[in-house]
Amino acid sequence: MQNSEPAPENMKSFSVKLQRLAYKLDLVFILRPTLFFPVWTIYAAGYFTGQHFFGDMAIMDRSIGKLWPVVIGAALTLLMGSVFIINQIVDAAIDRQNKKLFLIANGHVSEKAARIEAFVLAVVAIGVAFLHSLPSGVIFIVIFLVTGVFYSMPPFKWKDKALRGLLLNALGALTIFVAGWQTGTVLIVDVWVYTIPYVAAVSAVYVYTTLLDVKGDAQYRKATFAVDFGTNLTITVGAAFGVFSFVSGWLLKDPLIFYPALFAAPIFIIAVFRHSRKNVDRAIKYPILFLALAICYLLPAFFVLVLFTFYFAKFYYYYRFGLNYPKFEAD
Repeated sequence: MQNSEPAPENMKSFSVKLQRLAYKLDLVFILRPTLFFPVWTIYAAGYFTGQHFFGDMAIMDRSIGKLWPVVIGAALTLLMGSVFIINQIVDAAIDRQNKKLFLIANGHVSEKAARIEAFVLAVVAIGVAFLHSLPSGVIFIVIFLVTGVFYSMPPFKWKDKALRGLLLNALGALTIFVAGWQTGTVLIVDVWVYTIPYVAAVSAVYVYTTLLDVKGDAQYRKATFAVDFGTNLTITVGAAFGVFSFVSGWLLKDPLIFYPALFAAPIFIIAVFRHSRKNVDRAIKYPILFLALAICYLLPAFFVLVLFTFYFAKFYYYYRFGLNYPKFEAD
């Protein structure tokens, strides 16, 4: 009977091909694709909010017309991928200690390769934004400075400061929302008013995320919101932001944020009275999920994009590292 086992040379060749594929996927996943969900959601919310309130001022006279929102959205994805790489480079030692975000921390991707990738992605993204318009280019630069330079890089590292970290997250949400708005609608001075409920929602989620690593952050003397103000006040402030998102969405008569914020408000309120890790996790995951589902209602293709990214990430993390990640359910 013919031996069906591959020859040792073939096994070696197959192993080399798998290693090369794994490394290529590592270069993709240091962008942290699962963090694109809130970025895409806020960007799309900006676009649809502009269309809802100022559709008669829509911009459709550029060379590729309705494709610009998609092109700029793709460029924003590259830009934020660059930002997430920078964050991992800066925190490599801490991530290695905490056994998290290990692609750069554990040397699966070298710091040099990561730096080059981050630089190329940022340059390409900002270049595409300037091709669209001067405002887009300027907004992209501001997003990079706010979410990348000031947030993560020394001597700033404001992510490790309570109020400055909160401020930068709010500004990041605001500028990403504006980036989506101005791809299809004339940019007006009052645009910042329409960002309020979305900024409040992102701020609520951000404040709660500081609760997840409070012990490790305190050990490394990071003065995050939860470290500085404690669990009780952090949960209360996060819930206040969540409720304010609902109230401001109602006052602005913005259905896109009103209904998701309405469904999310009880989750925040429950967390105030029940300080469990599960309730905090729910308050982090579900508000953006509810808003993403509202976007999917307006743009069904967004559901396909989110679903593909989610399960592609699950496939990668399971077969590469044996992890059940990402997941929507709270631990």
